[in-house]
Amino acid sequence: MKKIITLISLCCNVILAQNEQIEMNYYLEAKPDKVKQLEKGLKDHTDKFHQSAEHLIHTWEVVAGERTGQYMRNGPTQSWADFDANVDSPGDAVHWERSVAPYVKDMSGRVYWRYLPKLSYSKATHLPKMFAIWYPRYKPGQWRQHRDALEKVREALEENDSNVRMFVYSKVVGGPGRMYAICFGMDSWADMWPDKTNLWDKLEKTFGEGKGNEILNARSSAVEDYHSEVLLFRPELSTPVSK
Repeated sequence: MKKIITLISLCCNVILAQNEQIEMNYYLEAKPDKVKQLEKGLKDHTDKFHQSAEHLIHTWEVVAGERTGQYMRNGPTQSWADFDANVDSPGDAVHWERSVAPYVKDMSGRVYWRYLPKLSYSKATHLPKMFAIWYPRYKPGQWRQHRDALEKVREALEENDSNVRMFVYSKVVGGPGRMYAICFGMDSWADMWPDKTNLWDKLEKTFGEGKGNEILNARSSAVEDYHSEVLLFRPELSTPVSK
């Protein structure tokens, strides 16, 4: 089945002030009845080769969306030059082929994403336990209109001291088409919208009467459709997270 290969960045507390902030990810699907073996292989591989910040890897289980049951793995947020400098540890590839690959039904290609701080907002600095992610597919020539609306959404969240954690990425290379990943960090399903007031109220308060509908309509009218999913962090299959 043809898959839309997408990414989300999960290392929310890493800020690279002087360089572009780029993140890579890919998806894995277990063979039928091989989920336990795949998870065992991923844990063993991570324990052996991904215990330091230099070889950081996070693993997420897809718990909602068309890829439910698959796993997404992503590396650290870093500069392009870091991708040239970073190399796998000795034995990494051989161990992967022996302990993980035999249980993989399908594996996506790698996708690289650029973090967009001007469209993102979060007071929290810890790694969320979950992410709800929306991937909009734009109407021809309309992505800029959507981006401008997202800037106003971010401003309204900040102005109203929101508890929403929104991280926005643009796809740089890998897979078809221009795409944003709009990621909302959560520690539980109850955090799907953690504020007492809705987004429309925040936009009205920040930009004035009537602006809520105007901004939300501009955002919606630029989009052909959305693809969405929810990811659950799997710490036992990931590099240890600093407390």
